[in-house]
Amino acid sequence: MARRGRMEADRGVTSSAPAVPGSGIAVAADGGSAARSWLRLGRDGRLTAYASCADGLVRWTESAPGSDIWQGPELFPVEGWTGRFTLAQDSNGFVWFAGTRHREGAPGGRELIFATQYQTGRPLGDWRAVGNPFPERKREQGPVADRGQVQGQGQGQGQDQPQGQEQAGAESGAPLPPPGDPIVLPDGTGALHILSTRFGVGARGRTRRADGAWANWADYQGKWVRGAVVPLVTAQGRAEFLVTFRGGASYWGQDMPGSDFRWLGRMKADAVEGTYSAYETSPGTGTYFWRHPADGGVIAYRPQAPAGVSPALMPLGGAGGVGPVDVARTRIGGYDCTVLLQRGAEGYPEIAAYPTEGEQYGTWWAPVGDRCAGLPAISPDARGAVTIAMIDMDGGLLIARQDQTDPGLAFGPWSRVG
Repeated sequence: MARRGRMEADRGVTSSAPAVPGSGIAVAADGGSAARSWLRLGRDGRLTAYASCADGLVRWTESAPGSDIWQGPELFPVEGWTGRFTLAQDSNGFVWFAGTRHREGAPGGRELIFATQYQTGRPLGDWRAVGNPFPERKREQGPVADRGQVQGQGQGQGQDQPQGQEQAGAESGAPLPPPGDPIVLPDGTGALHILSTRFGVGARGRTRRADGAWANWADYQGKWVRGAVVPLVTAQGRAEFLVTFRGGASYWGQDMPGSDFRWLGRMKADAVEGTYSAYETSPGTGTYFWRHPADGGVIAYRPQAPAGVSPALMPLGGAGGVGPVDVARTRIGGYDCTVLLQRGAEGYPEIAAYPTEGEQYGTWWAPVGDRCAGLPAISPDARGAVTIAMIDMDGGLLIARQDQTDPGLAFGPWSRVG
């Protein structure tokens, strides 16, 4: 089981003065602006951590694989930045970012944007706009009117059923809530999918094919959607996602990398909004995680259960935790294990592990650090050691690495590296 690292231990040496006050990073992280899974391993073996502040994207980068000397924090300003972003990494190691910015003249004054980091430590490419799938409209036209060039998908199978209160609210003329965070989803063919949601309208996505041509916005239904879509790309490059609503989610995916998304089914489950995450736990099979509203405990679910086995909701403890868990895999005692990291009820990072796809064995959660701002993150490093990262209450970046000489899941001391 996990053993707690020593918070008072080594401090790494940063290579440059902070480009942004740490307090701004901490405030943004605690306000929910940090992306899920914000610690990433590049193809050159270096880890990179990403955060947000009022002026744009913030980044820290390992100076060498496994080093406690990091560069950063570096600020990448974004004009009109709304503060929130999501990210994904493709099979080439490229890191893709999606966010929203305010711009005069854009539909509704907002537009979705994306950018790319092609190499670890290199500057980001330009932020490019992909439009707004939910332009403001007069309420008397109805929440799904004026679709413009939006193409329908499926035959209505994925449509969730409205709760009475939700439908009444949408039809009363009350303002719609803001759109969910845009999600960037690169598949194995080089195509890039940008997806966004809006309660009362649904989920919509736009695809840039490998040749660079953009398709029109596609409609993935889910009128009563709550929160952003929940993405997953398998090692084979096949993309899928959940469109979540109160009481369940609809499941969309590709038959093969590069194919159109199609509706694959629907699940019924209560979940705390905004707590979903996903991870590939066996070849081609994703496990989705969320929190149960009764106690905040973690639930695991695999839509693609083995033949003859019905998909089931599998509890994993972690009651009182907040936000989505971050997920990694490593070998513990010779066994392939899934490792979960959460922000606990008191604001401290907590960790648990269990044999991969062996949720029936249960988990035991252990604290692994002091109070953090926002969500902690987890990733293997260049040696395969599980590395956990958090932003402290002063906006500094701290990391702790798995002690691979220990037969269990133990961590070395925490290092403040930025």
